[in-house]
This record gives sequence, C-alpha cells and structure tokens, in this order.
Amino acid sequence: MKRRLSMGLGILAVAVAVPFASSTPVLANLQQAGEALVQQILQPQVKLALSAEKQVITTDSEGKEVLSWEAIEGDVTVQPGDILRYTLNSENAGDKSASSLVVTQPIPQKTAFKAESALANGAELAYSIDAGKTFSAQPLIEETQPDGSVKMVPAPAEMYTHIQWDYSDSLQPMATVSASYEVAVK
Repeated sequence: MKRRLSMGLGILAVAVAVPFASSTPVLANLQQAGEALVQQILQPQVKLALSAEKQVITTDSEGKEVLSWEAIEGDVTVQPGDILRYTLNSENAGDKSASSLVVTQPIPQKTAFKAESALANGAELAYSIDAGKTFSAQPLIEETQPDGSVKMVPAPAEMYTHIQWDYSDSLQPMATVSASYEVAVK
C-alpha cells in the first residue's frame, strides 16, 4: 500500500510541475527557448549562391564561331553589348522541407534582361517592371494607338527590373535547385 501511494504522489508531482513550469516566468522562458531551439533545428535552411559568367565568342580553326562562358571573379571589365549569365543555386541545408520557396533576383543596373533566357527548372517564372512591387508571367504596359485609344501590350524585356522563380513544390532537405538568366550590358 505504501508503494502505491508514493507512485501516485510521483505522478501528481509531474502533473503539477508541468503547468507550474509554464506559469513561472523563468521556467516558461526556458521552455519557450527549448521549443524555439527545436524548431530552429528542424527548420529549412536555404542557402543561396549567385555566380556570374561572361559570354566569350571565339573562332575555331575552321572559322566557325564557338560560344563559351568565362566565370566572372573579382574586377572584370565589361563593354556595352557583352552578355552576362547569372546562375542562382538554392540549397536546402536544413532538416525540414522548404515549402513555398520563392527566389527573386534584380536585373542589374545598366543591363537589359534577354527575353526567354531565364531557365525555370520546375519553377513558375514571373517578372517585374516596377522595381519588384508586382510580378506577372507577362507584364503589360499601356500603348497609345494611332487613333488615341490605349491598348495593353506585353512590356519589352528591356523594361524588366526583377525576375522571380516560384517553386510550388517543397524543396526537400539537402536538395538543390538552379535558376539562371542572361542580360546584355547597356
């Protein structure tokens, strides 16, 4: 009989200690910090790495043009008309899937986006012509017609200020996605 009573008091002590711990500020803070740490450990940790390359065109021994890409590192001089390719690698280095991953990249100043150069790699592409405030698969602008009426027409790629990749599927832990686009130096 004594044994049962002490076991019953032990269970009662645990049942009373948990609510008490949550209501005591110091213990409640420790409990919240512990929960936050667990959540942080189990959160997706998406790492982004941006690289750039310059298009180089040479002529082979038969006189044919050969296109290649040269990595841009440090100080590099570019000229108007040069084509640059930006590649953005996104890696989920966390222990949890990254859902609703959206990657947005500005078009560098003094460059113009090359139409149809963006690779989606499973993402939905959207573009902005208003410094990233709004995005659309095909931004439209108003164009005044000869009769004075206004018609909505596709914005030229040179007006694009940002590009966005929307990965609707979750990015699994340790998975990587890659996106790229090209610009012409103005």
